Amino acid sequence: MLKPARIFWMLATLCLAGSLLWAAAQWSERNALAQLRTAGQHRLDVYTGSLRNAVERYTWLPFVLSSQRDLADLLRAPQDTVQLERVNRYLKAVNNAAQASAIYVLNAEGLALASSNWDTPQSYIGNNYAFRPYFQQARAGAAGRFYGVGFTTQQPGYFLSYPIREGERVIGVVVAKVSLEALERDWRLTGERMLVADRYGVAFLATDPAWKWHTLGPLPAATLNEIKQSHQYGRNTFARLELIKQQTIDKSTLRASLKSGAQQADMLVQTANLPDLDWQIVLLTDLATVQQGINRVLVGTGLGLLALLAWFLFWRQRRRRIRDNIRASAALKQAHDQLEQKVAERTDDLLGANVQLQREISERIRTELDLRAAQNELVQAGKMAVLGQMAAGVTHELNQPLTAMRALADNAKLLLERGKTSAVAENLVFISQLTERMGKITGQLRSFARKSDNRSEAVLVKQSISNALLLLEQRLRQQAVLLNISQSDEQLRVKCNAVRLEQVLINLLRNALDAVQGKADACITLLVWAEAGRVKISVADNGAGIAPEQLASVFDPFFTTKPASEGLGLGLAISLSIVRDFGGNLLASNRPDGGACFELELLAVQEQDA
Repeated sequence: MLKPARIFWMLATLCLAGSLLWAAAQWSERNALAQLRTAGQHRLDVYTGSLRNAVERYTWLPFVLSSQRDLADLLRAPQDTVQLERVNRYLKAVNNAAQASAIYVLNAEGLALASSNWDTPQSYIGNNYAFRPYFQQARAGAAGRFYGVGFTTQQPGYFLSYPIREGERVIGVVVAKVSLEALERDWRLTGERMLVADRYGVAFLATDPAWKWHTLGPLPAATLNEIKQSHQYGRNTFARLELIKQQTIDKSTLRASLKSGAQQADMLVQTANLPDLDWQIVLLTDLATVQQGINRVLVGTGLGLLALLAWFLFWRQRRRRIRDNIRASAALKQAHDQLEQKVAERTDDLLGANVQLQREISERIRTELDLRAAQNELVQAGKMAVLGQMAAGVTHELNQPLTAMRALADNAKLLLERGKTSAVAENLVFISQLTERMGKITGQLRSFARKSDNRSEAVLVKQSISNALLLLEQRLRQQAVLLNISQSDEQLRVKCNAVRLEQVLINLLRNALDAVQGKADACITLLVWAEAGRVKISVADNGAGIAPEQLASVFDPFFTTKPASEGLGLGLAISLSIVRDFGGNLLASNRPDGGACFELELLAVQEQDA
């Protein structure tokens, strides 16, 4: 019969084991959910960017077409068959070039007069679309936006509209229809489970076709009537996506069970709102992996507890055996042998651990080399992105000397026919000077685009600043920016790589140009000075500055306050990485009198070392 004390200790042990298992399960679940939420948020950011790009790439089309004179002439004389054929063919050519679904022109009453699909059975011509919100928005004088199922083609698409004006009066509307089915197919190929819903919660894009035209919640009668009046989706009834047992985690994340027939699956539901489009992207992640992770942790913890219990029982048995045989020489010899065996085992374990440690060190070195190579590729990609964004300005910069050279050459031909050789010589000198200037620009572009290594050298700061300003010269002139440069010693050199230092300076100067864009008194100040064995370079502007809550995040990868089409948010992150590789630092701050200031700090190179 068991003693009460033994029963108590057994119950206490069981309670302790149960508590440990419960704590391990809770920890595993929290950790797995946090990882899923972080990964899901990153994926939502990517999908939000791709959706915006798919929509915004066509926003210019109706605006540009609204200024075409042929469209206004057709609206003034809709019976002119020659003008109608000209506009139809023009719209078809533009639609083929832009890769849109269709482009058509409506008169002030919403009647379609011309269309890019005029020669197909699904032509829009003759149909009245006055009930469509995009027409009503453009008729009121604003740009129209609307997603719905085509009233004529029964094909869904995103409609972009813009008014056609005659003076201050709106005489018609031009509409471009864009299909998002290609984007939906791309998402489906990734294997994601996601959907895009409108402001009412109706899913119009979904990786699972069964979710399409379902709602995230009940629709009021007024909403259903509004959808019916606009013929938005070609239907008047919508099934509801069965998300039951909802548990809110934060304002954009909840945990729920998705019911599909007789089956249920636990899901992590994450939502990203697009206020400008009045849409929301919903990402559903299966939580089966979370439960699998919990099960593994429970099994591992249970096995650990069993091992601990086995060890405890073994320890008790061994203690009893030693106590019973402590006086016998055979027991002493047996204990000695056991001790020697344990030493040998531990020696083997130590040797094995040492071999494993060496293997891990080698793997870490290889990983570090791979990381360094990836970082170099990212730096090169950043340079290519900068060159791409400066392409228009450099092209304009080269076009001016070319035009001048052509004029000088034609002039020289006339002068040569008239025998004015001295004037011809002057023209040739001018042509030579223009050729030298073009050579400097193209040479700097080749030098900047070259894939540089990470070797440090003594770099003349003044030369790097001149090279960077040469590539930005056109933009400085276009924005009429006052550039103040002050350098205490023009022979200052830093320990860095020349090409990478130029890339950092270009990134900082471009950010400053973006910050002062549109200001009448735009000014950028560039200061260079030496201090305590280091060279400091500050780039300051008189723009709006950096918001205090964003100041700590400006160097984070993919952080940007610019639109998605103007950058990826990698410029400052790459610049900070380059500077730190050469033992320097890069700091951001706001100036007391307004504007932002970035301070670059690098190791100085003494004149005798240079």
